[in-house]
Order: sequence, then structure tokens, then C-alpha cells
Amino acid sequence: MKTVLIVGHSHIGNIQQAHAERSGKVGGLNIEFAPIGSEFYLPNLDAEGRLTSNVSKIVRAPRFDLIVSCMAGNAHFSMGLVNNPRKYDFVLPQAPDLPLEEGAEILPHALIRRHLLEMAHETIPVLPAIRAVTAVPMVHLESPPPVPPENVRQHAKHFAPLIKHYGLSRPERTWRFWRLQAQIMRDLCEEHGIGYLPVPEGMKDEKGFLVPSAWLDDPTHAGPTYGHAVLDQLVQHCREMQP
Repeated sequence: MKTVLIVGHSHIGNIQQAHAERSGKVGGLNIEFAPIGSEFYLPNLDAEGRLTSNVSKIVRAPRFDLIVSCMAGNAHFSMGLVNNPRKYDFVLPQAPDLPLEEGAEILPHALIRRHLLEMAHETIPVLPAIRAVTAVPMVHLESPPPVPPENVRQHAKHFAPLIKHYGLSRPERTWRFWRLQAQIMRDLCEEHGIGYLPVPEGMKDEKGFLVPSAWLDDPTHAGPTYGHAVLDQLVQHCREMQP
């Protein structure tokens, strides 16, 4: 039996829900959670960019065979879900033919990437900071696909005033920001020797958005159905790990 630590910010919630629904019985894995977006773990980094004591203590515990990251997966919604007062968009090199926001100023891809990194300056650097203090194998989970517009409008929550004033971005723009965030994390993982697991099979629709069975009453997060798919994915990953 492998002992696995799942450490993350808000997207850790759907995995915790699924784990609870299974009464903690997950294919021979002993799973523990470190929701580092909670008050107990904040701030995650000190002024020098090192892990603070509570985060450092849990990730350095010798009992873990694998550390799983689901951190830094929501910053892209702050930029991509709602139109800006001054409309802008960008071309994603991996999907250059997707329609752009009508009437938007088209900004350089590198500029958008840099700005997204700046917006996530408190979360993205946590991943390499963990890698720096432990030799335990690590893998990062790609953040869930964006929720389709119909569910966002129905459950807009704190985005509602912004959507009312500036309008919901067209789906392709929201999707582009999600893929940009994913690419940033994938590049970071490659640089630091961290594995990368994409969205579990069956959790995206034909347009690349979250499937209805995984929707939640939330504009930016997936529900426990998604968490179950992630748990199954981790079971398979651990089976394929070298002893």
C-alpha cells in the first residue's frame, strides 16, 4: 500500500469529497490531504520564497511515497471568465484558429502569460518550493476544465456583478486562458522533474469543457464526480510507478 499526500488549493475540494464518499477506500492507497489554501497553512511561502513551517512539515514527512499537487489552478478565471472593461484577447499557439472575442484588442501571447504568472505569484511558486525540500516522487494534476457558460450564468456567485457589467467571455477565450495556465504548470513540472497528469479521461466534452456530470453549483470548480475520476487516475498512476 502506498501512502499519498494530496496538497493543493481550492481544487482539492472535489477530491476530498470523492474520498469521503468512498470512506477513504481508494484502490489500496492511503491518502492524506493538505489543503494549503486553508488558514492553517497560510501563507504558504515566506518573504524569501521558502515554504512556511506548517507546509514544510507535512510535505517533508517521511511516510509519503508520492506527493500529488493540485495547486494554483484557478488564477486563469480571474482573467478569462469575464470581459475586461477594455476588451482584450490573445492567440493561443496550440490552437491558433479558435475564434477571438469580437471587438477585442489582440495582445501578445507572451504578455498574457507573464501577467497570469504575476497574478498567481502566491500559488505557482509553491510547487517548486515543495520540490526543493523533498526527494519523494511528485506529480501535478491538471486543473479541471472550465465550466460551460450555461452553468456559469446559473451559478455565477461573486462573478455575477462583473458578468452583468462587462459580459461573460466567449467560451473560446475562457478555454484559452485555462490552456495557458495548464501550459505554465506543465512547463514548470518539466523544469523541476515533476510528473504531470492531464484531465482524467471522460471528464471533457467535445469542446474541451467540463462534462455535465461533474458540474457543481459553482462557476469555476468541479464536483465530486470529477474527484472520483482523479482518484481512479491516481490508483492507475501508482500501479505504474516503479517499486
